Amino acid sequence: MAFSLRRRPPQRLTPARIFLLLNFWTIFMVWILGFRINAFRPVVKPGELAASNGHYISLIGRVCEEADVDVKSRRLTVCANGRVLVTTNLYPVYNYGDWLKISGRLETPPKIEGFDYENYLARYDIYSVMYYPKIESSSGILSYSQKIYLNLLRFKWRLKEIMERALPEPEAGLADALLLGYNRTVLKSDLQIFSRVGISHIIAISGSHITILSAMIINFFLTLGLSRRRSLIIIFGFLFLYPLVTGLAASAVRSAIMGGLAFLAVYYNRQSSLINALIFSASAMLVFNPRLLRADIGFQLSFVALLGIIYIYPLGETLTKKWLEHKKWGRGTVKIIKTGLETINLTLVSQIVILPVALINFKQLSLIAPLANLLLLWAFPFILGSLIIALFLAALLPALAPLWFGLSYFLLKFIFIVANFLARPTWAAVTINDFNWWWGGAYYGALIILLFISRKFIIDKKARSR
Repeated sequence: MAFSLRRRPPQRLTPARIFLLLNFWTIFMVWILGFRINAFRPVVKPGELAASNGHYISLIGRVCEEADVDVKSRRLTVCANGRVLVTTNLYPVYNYGDWLKISGRLETPPKIEGFDYENYLARYDIYSVMYYPKIESSSGILSYSQKIYLNLLRFKWRLKEIMERALPEPEAGLADALLLGYNRTVLKSDLQIFSRVGISHIIAISGSHITILSAMIINFFLTLGLSRRRSLIIIFGFLFLYPLVTGLAASAVRSAIMGGLAFLAVYYNRQSSLINALIFSASAMLVFNPRLLRADIGFQLSFVALLGIIYIYPLGETLTKKWLEHKKWGRGTVKIIKTGLETINLTLVSQIVILPVALINFKQLSLIAPLANLLLLWAFPFILGSLIIALFLAALLPALAPLWFGLSYFLLKFIFIVANFLARPTWAAVTINDFNWWWGGAYYGALIILLFISRKFIIDKKARSR
């Protein structure tokens, strides 16, 4: 067998290629500059709120974000010539749009062992905190856009209220997290179990979460016989409405954008153009908020997972098609099995590529995650669908709300039962404390090499055989 080594002709620097290189350069520079102390933090000027850190002050401000509520406290982001995070009691109830007079000690975000809390808050332009100050209601005027956003949040709060009346705990808390993005409504003990069995990625809103849900939804409709075009219309409707239902949470908006791009890559197999779009979207987000890259774990997980879905998912898809070609099963059986295998493929790819980021931040590796995802993942789109239908029916006939939420309850209960059972073995998850970015770099280097070799043997071989 003879072969010759020929130089490839140099690629022309087209405007599109130059634009892509600029986006790469933006991401790279944001990463490098992020190593500086106090990177991307504005200089505090006299008169700004953060300049009074360490002093007792009184201020009048507006609650400018939806309140972050758990079982013990309420955290309010208050805007008043700067942003301050105010931790207060659950009652009286204060939330977005309320004007408040607050008196207390303004502090710099404290040091927390193993967690850079100050940098975490800085990504939201918060450089001051207050703990349990004196709060009184005040008066102020909301702009037109703020009133629209307040009405959107009121709709979200109404949905939450309906679900919490119709469902018991802890099922209601999980329903709030899945549909509305309220992660703190799930008990800490349950979150630890979900992390131990490797299904936390479904509860947290991220690009991979949106992509997996979208893929399962479209596969379900395709299995029912709906055309690809109509199924895609439903998915894009979902990608548009889901951030609205969550009250336009920043994580949901980013996830819908990034998840939508990866979803297109999966179903149209247009890697080159879609990777360009993904790089551009990430670059644009970092231009507006450069702290996302190093301080926002959700952004890191989404970006890495979506890269994996774009590049690695086609390998599993090719193997699935090749295996099913030799099976003499009915068309319906093949569709069902293909749907299940594609869901498993998406999930495993996401788990493989996010592993270093997860280990560095969470110090835990779930060994039972593949089995847990296989047993539980199919239920999530049905849970979302049943919750949406139940909410609509409960709005029409509220007296029968427990009946409308019956299917949702049993599916949510199933998640808890199986997750608790799978978390019991001592080997279900292991703690890894010494994993760092040097190990992470080696992991991704090995993964890239394996990907290159696999593509040569699977995808390129298939293309040559045509």
